[in-house]
Amino acid sequence: MAKKPEQTKAYRELRQSMMESLEARGMVEAAYTDKVREYMNFWIQLKQLEEDVAQRGVCVLDEKRGMMVENRSISLAVQVSRQMLAIYTALGFKDDGQGRGGEDDEL
Repeated sequence: MAKKPEQTKAYRELRQSMMESLEARGMVEAAYTDKVREYMNFWIQLKQLEEDVAQRGVCVLDEKRGMMVENRSISLAVQVSRQMLAIYTALGFKDDGQGRGGEDDEL
């Protein structure tokens, strides 16, 4: 039997990394740690949606209509990913901005 996502090393490492970053910035209040919990819950959902797509494929049979349709897990994964990005940004995490044409770029 496969491990639940929250029991994996990847889950533990990601959560620990986020918590350490918040602690380093003095953001240890419940409001911030609760957002990490929420982010990690979305992370679990995203892993489950990805697993569904891996198992059933991009298209699935709609038994009522008798035809192939898009696997709903694909659009749900996009929505979950967007929410994760919003939480990630709200917590002050961001990428390093390389390759996006920042203000310091020379002409």
